[in-house]
Amino acid sequence: MGGSKYDVIVIGARCAGSPTAMLLARRGYRVLLLDRRRFPSDTVSSHLMQQQGVALIKQWGLLKRLVGLGAPPVRSTSLNFGPFVIRGSALPMNGVAEAYATRRTLLDEMLVDAAVESGAEVREGFTVEGLTFEDGGVAGVRGRLNDQEVMESAAIVVGAEGQASMFAREVCSLDYEGFSTQQATYVSY
Repeated sequence: MGGSKYDVIVIGARCAGSPTAMLLARRGYRVLLLDRRRFPSDTVSSHLMQQQGVALIKQWGLLKRLVGLGAPPVRSTSLNFGPFVIRGSALPMNGVAEAYATRRTLLDEMLVDAAVESGAEVREGFTVEGLTFEDGGVAGVRGRLNDQEVMESAAIVVGAEGQASMFAREVCSLDYEGFSTQQATYVSY
């Protein structure tokens, strides 16, 4: 795919896609990050980032930004079962003892900004309608931006657009380690 404009196209710019694009761009790859939304935008999601996730944010040099978003650090938790309550604190992970429950509108925008600052090109409001194929492999994407049809090519295309992934459907990805939902979480503000 020597004629590709990009080394990697990442579909989906939220908490999976933006860090992927950021890390690849930091290594010198030409990265195009696409999302149908414009940031900031909200999404239905439980959003407690536990110590392992915060440790990655720290490793990427973004911890001060995360803390600056204003969510208080979570240092202990409790589960109330009526007759008894279980309280405790998670063990630190790579020197990080706090978790954060940052609104996704803020977290996702922070991660998109970090990807841009690292050299990734971001196109918000880009609706990916399908993949393009060449020699039996994925060669790029086709979609719409501002009512114009657009095609982009890359050596690698990454699907990071979540549970209802168009990418997974198009490449006939098999479900592995699947499980049925047995619990729901509700968050209100």
